[in-house]
Amino acid sequence: MNTIINEYRKERVNFFYTVINVPINNELRFHICIFDDRKDEAHPFTQYLKDRMGNFTLKNKSLNTIKNFHLTYIIRFLNFIYNDSETPIGDIRDLTIKIIEEFLDKFSQGELPQDFIGEWRSRESVERATYALSHFVYWLWWKKDRKTNGKLFNLKYIKEENFLFEKVMRHSKNGYSSKEIKSLINIVVPNMSTKINTREKVVTLSEYSISKLIELSLENDNMLTLGIVLGAYAGLRVGDITQLSEERIKGLSKNRCFGAYLELSQDIILRSDNIRTSGIKTKRTVPIYPGCTKAIYVYYQMHIEFLKAKGLYPNKYGALFLNNNGFAMTSQTYLRRFGKLNDLLDKSIKEEVLFGNIDAIQEEEILSNNKITPHSLRHYFKQLIQSVEPNKRIIQYYLAHKSFNSQDSYAFGVSSKEVIRECQNKLYMPIKGIYAREGYK
Repeated sequence: MNTIINEYRKERVNFFYTVINVPINNELRFHICIFDDRKDEAHPFTQYLKDRMGNFTLKNKSLNTIKNFHLTYIIRFLNFIYNDSETPIGDIRDLTIKIIEEFLDKFSQGELPQDFIGEWRSRESVERATYALSHFVYWLWWKKDRKTNGKLFNLKYIKEENFLFEKVMRHSKNGYSSKEIKSLINIVVPNMSTKINTREKVVTLSEYSISKLIELSLENDNMLTLGIVLGAYAGLRVGDITQLSEERIKGLSKNRCFGAYLELSQDIILRSDNIRTSGIKTKRTVPIYPGCTKAIYVYYQMHIEFLKAKGLYPNKYGALFLNNNGFAMTSQTYLRRFGKLNDLLDKSIKEEVLFGNIDAIQEEEILSNNKITPHSLRHYFKQLIQSVEPNKRIIQYYLAHKSFNSQDSYAFGVSSKEVIRECQNKLYMPIKGIYAREGYK
């Protein structure tokens, strides 16, 4: 019997996952399935992605969150314990704490297959992996068979006493309430370096950089101009922008500052081939800040005229950001094209430094060890609101609001004319000429 098991283990078991996009009416939903290459059907591990254990579930998380903060670690872990461990297992029932520690130590030190040997990972990355695997292993112990009500995986060496919980306070996103919940403590503590990842994004962008970026977009890639404006003046992420369609834009008109919003409460179909353009990270209704409404209206009208001139309007699905083939643009394409604009911005700033432009000199210093990403624009939007209305709740409302109909919306819809005008004065300068021509006061 041992001979048979040893022979079986010589065959590598490869785990992987597949994302399946499912159109339901006009909404695009996704299902993720975990497979191993020995079978055609989805592995029972897939159920982890939908189950709820106390306060923890991945069911309503965004696709990017599930992939980048959980699955990427779980799949590597499974392939390691079945194939690359010093004591590989042939059945999940044989999983031990020691093997979990072995994986996380090697992950931390960059010693897994396909790693750069000796390149330690950042503390943040190791903490994410430990968090993801602690919850996955707890689920392996916790999960019950629906038919027998017994343990589905029946782990031999991992018991209830291996899991500890602590009480923590969870604060609501509106900042008004909190509650005490039980939180799982990491099952092991791996060796970690003191290395800290530095994110490549600028959080101190100036009006100068924003105006230059919009200017370069108008000249070189006009399809992205409205997206840049929505990032800088509405705080949208790339996933929000590439999910935008005409019908999602509500209450935006020439003579109104208040009441405009973007309906981003679900992912929708924007292509006939059902390819997902992106996933909205936080599904919600996004109120547009009154001081930015008219600027966004003008750029939106400019964008529609641009699409008409290119013969791309109207689009069957109402998509606003289209690729060179006329299909709704994916977030990957958007990021690639944004990167090219960022290169042009860097070049433009360096040229203006040579002419002694003070703004360019200051900005070059900021950008010397960083680069602008679309998420930088969201940080700029936060700074913009903070500069005219330094109220934490207002900033939180416009950046992360989930329920447009909540009572909070009435409290924050009262920005004064002076505040609105101050905000408008901070927006990209050429737009003031447009204001004058359109008769805005």
